Amino acid sequence: MIPSRKAIMAGMDKLQKDQSLRFTIPDTFGGGVALIQLNPEAGKRYILKVAQDLETARLAPPYWSHNKSEPIAKWVADRLGDLMS
Repeated sequence: MIPSRKAIMAGMDKLQKDQSLRFTIPDTFGGGVALIQLNPEAGKRYILKVAQDLETARLAPPYWSHNKSEPIAKWVADRLGDLMS
Protein backbone atom coordinates (compact mmCIF):
# COMPACT_ATOMS: atom_id res chain seq x y z
CA MET A 1 0.00 0.00 0.00
CA ILE A 2 1.30 3.42 -0.94
CA PRO A 3 0.56 5.79 1.96
CA SER A 4 -0.23 9.46 1.57
CA ARG A 5 2.13 12.18 2.74
CA LYS A 6 -0.09 12.77 5.79
CA ALA A 7 -0.04 9.06 6.68
CA ILE A 8 3.76 9.01 6.43
CA MET A 9 3.98 12.11 8.64
CA ALA A 10 1.67 10.48 11.21
CA GLY A 11 3.90 7.40 11.25
CA MET A 12 6.99 9.55 11.67
CA ASP A 13 5.44 11.35 14.63
CA LYS A 14 4.87 7.97 16.35
CA LEU A 15 8.45 6.75 15.87
CA GLN A 16 10.32 5.73 19.00
CA LYS A 17 14.06 5.22 19.45
CA ASP A 18 15.32 2.23 17.40
CA GLN A 19 12.15 2.14 15.25
CA SER A 20 11.96 2.96 11.57
CA LEU A 21 9.56 3.29 8.67
CA ARG A 22 10.66 1.29 5.62
CA PHE A 23 9.50 1.89 2.07
CA THR A 24 10.26 0.23 -1.25
CA ILE A 25 10.91 2.69 -4.05
CA PRO A 26 9.84 1.68 -7.60
CA ASP A 27 12.44 1.22 -10.33
CA THR A 28 11.07 4.32 -12.08
CA PHE A 29 12.64 6.35 -9.27
CA GLY A 30 15.83 4.30 -8.99
CA GLY A 31 14.45 1.39 -6.97
CA GLY A 32 15.69 0.30 -3.59
CA VAL A 33 14.63 1.11 -0.06
CA ALA A 34 14.01 4.32 1.85
CA LEU A 35 14.37 4.17 5.63
CA ILE A 36 13.12 6.91 7.99
CA GLN A 37 14.41 6.98 11.58
CA LEU A 38 14.78 9.31 14.50
CA ASN A 39 18.25 10.79 14.56
CA PRO A 40 20.25 9.13 17.39
CA GLU A 41 22.71 12.03 17.46
CA ALA A 42 22.30 15.72 18.12
CA GLY A 43 21.05 17.75 15.22
CA LYS A 44 18.05 17.24 13.00
CA ARG A 45 15.17 15.15 14.38
CA TYR A 46 14.57 12.78 11.43
CA ILE A 47 16.96 11.06 9.06
CA LEU A 48 16.31 9.45 5.70
CA LYS A 49 18.55 6.68 4.44
CA VAL A 50 18.38 5.29 0.91
CA ALA A 51 20.00 2.15 -0.53
CA GLN A 52 19.33 -0.80 -2.84
CA ASP A 53 18.36 -3.16 0.00
CA LEU A 54 17.23 -2.91 3.62
CA GLU A 55 20.47 -4.06 5.26
CA THR A 56 22.55 -1.62 3.23
CA ALA A 57 20.09 1.17 4.08
CA ARG A 58 20.44 0.46 7.80
CA LEU A 59 24.23 0.81 7.56
CA ALA A 60 24.22 3.74 5.10
CA PRO A 61 25.02 7.30 6.12
CA PRO A 62 22.01 9.63 6.17
CA TYR A 63 20.88 10.79 2.74
CA TRP A 64 18.95 13.69 4.26
CA SER A 65 17.98 14.97 7.70
CA HIS A 66 15.34 17.46 8.78
CA ASN A 67 13.63 18.71 11.94
CA LYS A 68 10.15 18.53 10.39
CA SER A 69 8.45 15.41 9.08
CA GLU A 70 6.79 17.03 6.05
CA PRO A 71 9.80 17.41 3.70
CA ILE A 72 10.96 13.82 4.21
CA ALA A 73 7.40 12.48 3.93
CA LYS A 74 6.98 14.46 0.71
CA TRP A 75 10.21 12.98 -0.72
CA VAL A 76 8.98 9.42 -0.05
CA ALA A 77 5.41 10.10 -1.24
CA ASP A 78 6.60 11.81 -4.43
CA ARG A 79 8.59 8.65 -5.25
CA LEU A 80 5.59 6.40 -4.58
CA GLY A 81 7.21 4.73 -1.57
CA ASP A 82 5.35 1.56 -0.66
CA LEU A 83 5.30 0.86 3.09
CA MET A 84 7.00 -2.41 3.98
CA SER A 85 5.51 -4.49 6.80
